[in-house]
Amino acid sequence: MCAAVLTGAGVEALAELFPRWRIWVDPETGWHACRRGGFIQNYHQGAPAFSVHAATAGELAGQLRWQEAADAHAPFGCSSR
Repeated sequence: MCAAVLTGAGVEALAELFPRWRIWVDPETGWHACRRGGFIQNYHQGAPAFSVHAATAGELAGQLRWQEAADAHAPFGCSSR
């Protein structure tokens, strides 16, 4: 029960820190986040990430911070041109 409460608090805290992402945890596969809203999922090289996954809440937070920085500098992704 205690672990579930802490996990729920972690999801709530991350959701507050990263409101543009839908965050959840799966006990078997770890922590996950996907973008909210009208974000278009692109699969071309250099496209911004539309979902990220990590083993821990801390790793997910790090990936989301990195993605925010990438979005600020290249909001539509990167190209090799």
